[in-house]
Amino acid sequence: MPPVSPFEIHVQPEAIHDGHVNNVKYMAFLEQARQHWYHYFASLGFRSFVAQLHAEYKKEAFLGDVLLIHSYIERVGNTSFVLRQLIRNQHDELVLQADVTFVAISVRTGEKMRVPDELRKQV
Repeated sequence: MPPVSPFEIHVQPEAIHDGHVNNVKYMAFLEQARQHWYHYFASLGFRSFVAQLHAEYKKEAFLGDVLLIHSYIERVGNTSFVLRQLIRNQHDELVLQADVTFVAISVRTGEKMRVPDELRKQV
C-alpha cells in the first residue's frame, strides 16, 4: 500500500535564510517526505534513483509555518515513473510543486526493470 499523505514539516530556524525558507531546504523537505515511499518501493522488489527533479517555487514559507507535503504517482513509463510532490502551507496555499522522475532498479539484479503493476495502479 502506498504511503499516506500528507507529510508534515514545521519550519525551524535552520531552514531560514534572508527571512524565508532557503530554496535548498525545500529539497531536503521533499526527500524527507519520500522516505516512506522508498520503503514502499522496496516492498515491491525495486529500489529507485532520481533521474530528474523539476521544482516550481510558488510562494515563500516562513519560520513557524506548517508545511504539508502531498506525494503521489503522476505517471508511469516502462522503467521510470514520476512522483509529484506538492508543498502547501497551513493556509492551503501552494508553496512548491515538484516532479521527481525515478528509474526502477531491481533489488535482485541491480538492473533497470519494468515498473511493477502495483505501482502502475496508483496513477
